[in-house]
Amino acid sequence: MRALVCHQFCDYHDLRVEDFPTPVLPLHGVRIAVEYASLSFSISLWIAGKYQVKPSLPFVPGAEVVGRVLEIAPGVTACEPGQRVLALIGSGGFAEQAVSPEATVYPLPDEIASDAALHLGVSYCTAYGGLVWRAGLQAGQTLLVLAAAGGAGLAAVEVGKALGARVIAAAGGPEKCAIAHGHGADATIDYRGEDLRTAIRRLTDGQGIDVVFDPVGGEFSEVALRSLRPGGRLVTIGFASGTMPQIQPNILLVKNIAVVGFNFGAYIGWSPVDERVRYESRVRAIFKQLFEWYGQGYIRPLAAQIYPLERFAEAQDALLGRSTVGKVVLRIAC
Repeated sequence: MRALVCHQFCDYHDLRVEDFPTPVLPLHGVRIAVEYASLSFSISLWIAGKYQVKPSLPFVPGAEVVGRVLEIAPGVTACEPGQRVLALIGSGGFAEQAVSPEATVYPLPDEIASDAALHLGVSYCTAYGGLVWRAGLQAGQTLLVLAAAGGAGLAAVEVGKALGARVIAAAGGPEKCAIAHGHGADATIDYRGEDLRTAIRRLTDGQGIDVVFDPVGGEFSEVALRSLRPGGRLVTIGFASGTMPQIQPNILLVKNIAVVGFNFGAYIGWSPVDERVRYESRVRAIFKQLFEWYGQGYIRPLAAQIYPLERFAEAQDALLGRSTVGKVVLRIAC
C-alpha cells in the first residue's frame, strides 16, 4: 500500500510516500480503506520521537481517519464491512489502509461528508470534553476561545454556542475573526490589532470571563488567566505558541480561579496508560451528542484545507505556521 513512512525519528520534511506492507488486523480490530486523515501539531512530535508515547520504528504517522470498513476481526460488533467510519487510531493513518481497535471506531451518519466528519474526532471531542467534563461550562456563562479559527478553537466556538454560552473568539487577523464569527461567536478579538486584556474588559463590561479554552499557551494564556472572574476556569489543551505560560499560584488563590488540563488522548489510548476500554461508553456518548448537534445545524465542521498525501510536509508547514483555518486534512484515496 502507499504510505508515508517514518524509518527513524527525524524532521517531518524527511518523510516520503513509499510502498509499505499492509498492517496486520489485531484482535478485536477493524481494517479501514482510508479516505482522509487529519494533521495536528502533535504529528511533528511523533515523528521526532518527542511525543509522550514513542512508536516502534518504522511506523506510519496519522492519528485519526475516515474511510470504509474492509474487514473486522471475529467478535467485533461496533461496525460492519462496507460501513463508513471515523476511527481514532493513534498512528497508521497516512496510508491507504489502517487498522484500529474496535473501541475507537465510530460509524458515521450518512448526512455527514467524510472530510467534515474527520473534524468531529479529536478537535470536537477535545472541545466538548474540555468545556463540559473539565470546565463545567453552563448556559449563560461567558467563554473566551483562544486561537478560535484553528481546528480545536473553532470546534470550541461551536460547542460553546450549542451549550448556550456567550462566546468571545480571539484570533490573529480579521479573516480568522470573521470565520469564528460565521461559526457562531458573539464577539471577536483580533489580538494582532488590539490588546487582548483591554478587549476582554470592553466586551465583558469589566466583569471578566467564566471559562477560557486555551490551545495556545504563552503570553495569551497569562493575559486570559488574569481576565477570569472569581470562580473562573482556564482549560489548557496545548501550547501552539511553542511557549508554556508562566502561572503564578497566588493569583489562583486570591481570585478563587482554576487552571485545568484536558488531554483527550488519555481516554482513547494515546497515553502511557491505555484506558480506552474504561472510557469507551463515555466517548461514544460524546459522538452521539455531536452527531445530533450536526443534524440540528449547531455545528458545521470546516474542511478548509485538503492536501494530497504527497504534499504532507507542505500541509504540516502551513499548520505549524498558523496560516490555516479549521482543520488541515490529507486526502489518502486516489
